[in-house]
Amino acid sequence: MAKEEAAAPEGAAAPKKKKTLLIIIIAVAVVLLVGGGTVAYLLMSPPAAEKQAKEGEHAEEAHEEEHPPIYEKLETFTVNLADGETYLQVEISLKVADAEVQEKLKAHMPEVRDAMLRLLSSKSPEELSEVAGKDKLSDDIQKQMNQVIGMKQAKTGVQGVLFTAFIIQ
Repeated sequence: MAKEEAAAPEGAAAPKKKKTLLIIIIAVAVVLLVGGGTVAYLLMSPPAAEKQAKEGEHAEEAHEEEHPPIYEKLETFTVNLADGETYLQVEISLKVADAEVQEKLKAHMPEVRDAMLRLLSSKSPEELSEVAGKDKLSDDIQKQMNQVIGMKQAKTGVQGVLFTAFIIQ
């Protein structure tokens, strides 16, 4: 019996060693995984200099796109609408891509005014009384102005049409 009692404490030490060994193996595995993940991240991410260069390019692009808007105010237009009984008086400002487009508009002003008068006088009071009608007129004016100055894309020519006064009588 004395032998059994002596054997019991030795048997208890064996499971304790297994627990310690298991904890060490798990700790080593965690360290290896974290280390491997860190190495993979560092290898896959671009170097700091390249990252700064890319950020600099994006800042320059954003800076170029963020120039203040350029507007060309047209003279007031007063026209008879298509029904022949109603008048439209409208003031318009055109948002343009750059100063070059603004100069083209000024150079073609007689054509711009002619196109505007024809377009405005072709509309009926019913069309222009609704917001959707004004939006369509704005789109039509934009297309017409870009056509007059020879621009195929709105982003390089007249980008928007703003009504600063709009009176139907």
